[in-house]
Amino acid sequence: MEFRQIRYALSVAKERSFTKAAKRLNISQSAVSEQVKLLEDEAGFELFRRTPQGIEVTERGRTFLYEAERIVGDVLSLTDTARRLRGAILDTFKIGMGSGMAQLFMPRLFKNVEEMMPGARLEIFTAPTRNIFNDLHEERLDAGLAIESDPERVPAGLVFERLTTVDMVLIAHPKHRIARMKQPVDIGQLVAEPIVMNELSVGYGQVVMSLFTDIGTRPNILAIADNIDTLKAIVQSGKGVAIVPRPCAENEVALGVLKTMAIAPVRRISLSLFHRRQPLSRRKEGFLLALRDALKDEASA
Repeated sequence: MEFRQIRYALSVAKERSFTKAAKRLNISQSAVSEQVKLLEDEAGFELFRRTPQGIEVTERGRTFLYEAERIVGDVLSLTDTARRLRGAILDTFKIGMGSGMAQLFMPRLFKNVEEMMPGARLEIFTAPTRNIFNDLHEERLDAGLAIESDPERVPAGLVFERLTTVDMVLIAHPKHRIARMKQPVDIGQLVAEPIVMNELSVGYGQVVMSLFTDIGTRPNILAIADNIDTLKAIVQSGKGVAIVPRPCAENEVALGVLKTMAIAPVRRISLSLFHRRQPLSRRKEGFLLALRDALKDEASA
């Protein structure tokens, strides 16, 4: 068996498509099909079956590919060892983080980062949820911090572990008329209110859209921002309101430039650590576990 054949088969399993696997590997579909067929011939059984819904992994194929993933992880670990022997001391671990999460997670991570992830150089990117999912799927990131989303909107091959849950709250300029309300703000009271939104179909925006959909209406969207910092800046100008996770507005509330109000019905969201099901090198798997342990609430453990 050749290592490339295993790589091709794992890509087909991940993409659930020979066509998508070929595109990902930057080779022809016929080459992928040929090499997977050679692997199946040597294994003595089929790895995949075609169905009206697409490609499915057979029962034997599932067991075989599980072991194959472990072997790939061992090869990646060997590559890391070679890098260190060449004198490359630091391992780069790339983390994608949803907008607005830094205030919650970064103090936890950097409290003891040297002890938890020795020899790691962290590269942290802030991006919309959809981009984080895509970059994880395309192996441009090692881990992602994002809001749990509808499974249909998460690429195949990604798994997650819940880190914490937080309340969604309304934010407004302190002099906005809504900021004077003493009771939780009913979503029905916001139907005509100009609102600043984030991504509409995934992440925070999907949650906010569902609040309005539940009462049979749509929000009066003033603007759509691709990050929470821009969204908060618009609200600070006194134009419009927004619904965001409570922790991401705590600094602005402390400074007196924003005010938060509870909403009704209450909506809590889960923030999770996303990663690929396929293994990383053993060293990076260790970093992934350390990241999870550092960021996870005790209540969610």
